[in-house]
Amino acid sequence: MIRWGILGCGSVTEVKSGPALQKARRSSVIACMRREASKAQDYANRHNIPKAYTDADALLNDPDVNAIYIATPPDSHAELTIRAMHAGKPVLVEKPMALSTTECDAMIEASLFTGQPLITAYYRRALPRFEKFRQIITDGTIGEPRSVLIKHLDRNDNLPACSWKTDPQIGGGGLFVDMQSHTLDWLDYVFGPARQVTGIVRNQSEVYPAEDFVSYTIGYDTVVATSVCVYSAGQKEENVTVFGSKGSARMSFFSPSPIVVSQGGMRTVYDVKDPNHVHQPFIEQTIAHLLEGGPNPLPPEAARRTNAVIEDLYQPMTLTL
Repeated sequence: MIRWGILGCGSVTEVKSGPALQKARRSSVIACMRREASKAQDYANRHNIPKAYTDADALLNDPDVNAIYIATPPDSHAELTIRAMHAGKPVLVEKPMALSTTECDAMIEASLFTGQPLITAYYRRALPRFEKFRQIITDGTIGEPRSVLIKHLDRNDNLPACSWKTDPQIGGGGLFVDMQSHTLDWLDYVFGPARQVTGIVRNQSEVYPAEDFVSYTIGYDTVVATSVCVYSAGQKEENVTVFGSKGSARMSFFSPSPIVVSQGGMRTVYDVKDPNHVHQPFIEQTIAHLLEGGPNPLPPEAARRTNAVIEDLYQPMTLTL
């Protein structure tokens, strides 16, 4: 059995990951930690977790805990991951892996030094809907993939419940980093590492400290991906479309949606449902990795590449005329 200790009991653990850690085979959550004692105990009571801590080291050194899930904001990912691995515990850490590639490198070094596995929770790699989308793109259904168009629009009055998600000092950026890091990881998964990266990043509305506009073009070995992500728009819209030599495939990444394949004037719709707890397929793969030596569902080197792409996007660009 994997007996998890959770560091950070925020919203992501309520439905997406926490119940999945409990429901997955050969997995249970036996301890959780939150700095406020009342909130830690409340979470433990609601999720039938035997132990609640207010100190991270106390949980990390609990001999009954044999794996750590880190669901704190990104600014603490590197520190807590390294401490956990030096305490002899493998780590599943939330995305993005860390605030910078420098921190990612330190986490990878700690994993190699301690021999403890390190997995980053870009769980869309394992979701059946995303696997079907990947299959359609890679099996010739739409021909040779040529380009990817990513569109993500949201209103500037639709602010996240967690204020740190718009604080670059804590989250490494704004809503783009929090959400679109998933898309960047998925592009890496399907098309391989990015080869060329250019971007424009702006804070147009100045509602919060982080950027609210990101547009990029990323060249991969076989395709070019282009995005427009505007979080101060007057409407909500979000989808990813892959264009091939014979047709296209499209779906939403952040809400349940069918996959729509267009080819030669014909439309085919695939309705693949998401599980109740979307982390669960990824967690099942993580458990197989930890208990059976199966493949790491997301090696840290791959998660680092997403951080590297974000850093390249956020580099200021100037044009001299």
